[in-house]
Amino acid sequence: MTEPLKYKTEFAEEIYALENGPYIKKCMQCGMCDVSCATRNEMDFSPRELFMLLRTGKREDFFKANTMWMCSTCLMCKVRCPRGIPLVDVMHDLKSHAIRLGYTDPPQASFYQAFWQEILGRGRVFEGGLMARYYLKRGWSEIRKGFEMRDLGMKMVMHSRIPIKPPKAIRGLKGMRAIIERAQELTQKEGR
Repeated sequence: MTEPLKYKTEFAEEIYALENGPYIKKCMQCGMCDVSCATRNEMDFSPRELFMLLRTGKREDFFKANTMWMCSTCLMCKVRCPRGIPLVDVMHDLKSHAIRLGYTDPPQASFYQAFWQEILGRGRVFEGGLMARYYLKRGWSEIRKGFEMRDLGMKMVMHSRIPIKPPKAIRGLKGMRAIIERAQELTQKEGR
């Protein structure tokens, strides 16, 4: 006979303290998020399985999972959730928390960080800059993989799918940065 599964609350309380963390408590493990998710087959664990890792205190498994990074923010899970859990918002909080704690092993974490650096730099994304930031974050083995795809990259440039020259920064970039910095300050002040 196996022992009953015991919940470990310390780790769960840490995650519940995030801005959208309390929504996780509403999950009734129905599986609607699983069947609604377009990227479910790419995830290590479904969202409900990820929440179960949280409840059982499996911190390392939780943060090593690619689930939060694979969320494509399509909102199908939120639309179909009988409890109305805003899973996209929850996943965003989990990504931010993972980065703060240094859990950035999955390649999607590097992409997420590179994307935000691009946005903060210009207010819009330059694909060439995004790719460069991503490959530099991932290290030499990923840079080598990038060079292996140079033929595809050149075709994309030739067909105007990737611009060679970065776009100009948006008007009001300082204002946008100020808004983001203020939001980050408020989040840190609240301890999230």
